[in-house]
Amino acid sequence: MATAIILPKLDEAMRTGKIVKWLKKEGDLVKKGEGVVQIETEKVTFEIEAEGSGILGKIMAKEGEELPVGTIIAYIIQPGEKVPEAPVLVATAREAARTQKPVTVPKEEARAKVFEAPTEGRAIKASPLAKRIAREHNIDITSIRGTGPSGRIVREDVLRVMEESKIAVARPTREEVELADEQVASLSSMRKVIARRMTESFQSPHFYLTVEVETQELMKTNKQLVPLIENKIGIRSTITDLLIKMVAKALEDNPSMNCAYFDGSVKFFRRIDIGLVTSVEGGLVVPVIRQANRKSLTEIARARAELVQKAREGKLSMAEMKGSTFTLSNLGMYGIDQFSAILQPPEAAILAVGRIADKAVVREGQIVIRPMMTMTLSIDHRVLDGTIGAQFLKSLKDYIENPALMFYSVLVSP
Repeated sequence: MATAIILPKLDEAMRTGKIVKWLKKEGDLVKKGEGVVQIETEKVTFEIEAEGSGILGKIMAKEGEELPVGTIIAYIIQPGEKVPEAPVLVATAREAARTQKPVTVPKEEARAKVFEAPTEGRAIKASPLAKRIAREHNIDITSIRGTGPSGRIVREDVLRVMEESKIAVARPTREEVELADEQVASLSSMRKVIARRMTESFQSPHFYLTVEVETQELMKTNKQLVPLIENKIGIRSTITDLLIKMVAKALEDNPSMNCAYFDGSVKFFRRIDIGLVTSVEGGLVVPVIRQANRKSLTEIARARAELVQKAREGKLSMAEMKGSTFTLSNLGMYGIDQFSAILQPPEAAILAVGRIADKAVVREGQIVIRPMMTMTLSIDHRVLDGTIGAQFLKSLKDYIENPALMFYSVLVSP
């Protein structure tokens, strides 16, 4: 029995997915649990794993093609087994929403659900996206020659016809001709989401509070803890781990900061879940360290290392990127002195951290050199005021300049 690999629905907002890369070729052996294809959504890139072992018998979706949730994109078969002759679409998207794993479709049922548009006695094989583009631009899809598997009409075929017939293609202006050496690239799904969320974010009234902190004791504490934690869990802790713990403690001291604007009201969070802005290829993601106030520094270092690695491998789940109550963005490792971060809706605050650098400062009437760091707190003025933000920064500054306040037992697991 052929096993259909279906484009799954990861959350309620997901409508389509883009084929990024096939990890297997037609005819390759596939083992259960092995990654078969990489899919990109608006929020994350993930792998679809094989539900069972067999042979990748047929691929119906090209790399770069965007398809609706529920589309069958490939089949896994057993030796000597045949696959349905045409692409099929799952009966309802609800079936795909139930699971992220492939489902098995009986051959007879698959044949009965061939996604085709009968016209003048024959069936037109076309991807849903190709049909939609053709319909929106009044193109007769029966006149298009398909270049997909088994002659299937795909998105590129419709766009080719549009270009050839000059549909929605304007004559280039003189300025465009003169700038022919420039390249315009479409935004990736991730960048589209970033653009939309940043536009939404700036609809809220931001204001900013900046403070400089001395980091001599912070660096000394980190130096002492690195070998202890590395020996315990095999992970090298960082200044960021200490900052996550200190931010969580400062939020405990100032619970009014741990909030969000919600439909004309303010929502106060009892949990303290810290989002960490992480750079990945093509954009940014924000994995979440849950209950950071209750975790030891050892546990935070482990969680941070695992989440960052998964982020850069494109393996973060939606659950690992949702539900933060406060966000930390650290660009110090890139040599940035100071910056202002944009709020992560619906959160009411985000902390931007710059690099640690030696500066001349005045201590007890004397000019001395100290390692200093600049922090900027961005606040949603609809629910928070400057006084609350200033009190939070003072608590955080105290912990950074005197880590002993956190107690050694709080920072490291016994």
